[in-house]
Amino acid sequence: MFVEERKQRILNILKQKEKVSVNELSSLFSVSKVIIRKDLCNMEEEDLLTRTHGGAIFKKKLVDKIVLKDIAKEDLAEKTELAEKVVSVIKENDVIFLDDSTVTILVAALLQKKKMKLTVITNMLGIQKILSENKSIEVISLGGIYDSRTDSFIGEMARQNLERFNPNKVFIGTCGINVDRMQLSASTIDEGKFKNTALKIGKETYILAQNKKFFQDYLYNFSEIKNGMTIITDKNISHDIETKLLDSDVKIMK
Repeated sequence: MFVEERKQRILNILKQKEKVSVNELSSLFSVSKVIIRKDLCNMEEEDLLTRTHGGAIFKKKLVDKIVLKDIAKEDLAEKTELAEKVVSVIKENDVIFLDDSTVTILVAALLQKKKMKLTVITNMLGIQKILSENKSIEVISLGGIYDSRTDSFIGEMARQNLERFNPNKVFIGTCGINVDRMQLSASTIDEGKFKNTALKIGKETYILAQNKKFFQDYLYNFSEIKNGMTIITDKNISHDIETKLLDSDVKIMK
């Protein structure tokens, strides 16, 4: 049997059983334990499994599937930069809220890899699934009516449940930012009301927005841009927009 064929069979076994021992594989393939350990070592380097004492366990690819499904490829690099800035302000033992956006799901993917004790409140199902892989992170789901368009729970039940919590940091995406009127907008009324509630309960509030969002207005204005808010954006923000926000005591991370 060729090495690659054996490795594929090992992977198939792990997909079915989720774990396997060196002894089992050595007996199954009639090869030495040294060879099996070498196979497992190579497969771990290829990010196919995680070695354990005496064997290996299947490495789930949940994050990759969700991220690739939900994020437009042309925006991935830019959104990843925003997500990295978000993670840089999250500290050990924080209680945070992440809303439903393509940036926050990337934030979740980055947090999943960190050894950090956190409590994360979210209405997005994808974020809940991703963070469930990290046992040091407590995930609180808000429940409500499931919206497949945004992979999130919305409506009055979700909003009322959110009101019960006291996160010290809130991170929300926005569809549009009108700096002339100092307004944040959302695509639906329900979405806007939910985001407005999130802003009210957070001690520190962060708005996540690519530069293009400063030139868009959507259906429902859900909040004024208030002093003390922090807008996390990219380095392409115009000087005039940045100056107006800073003059209004709005912080900018770029």
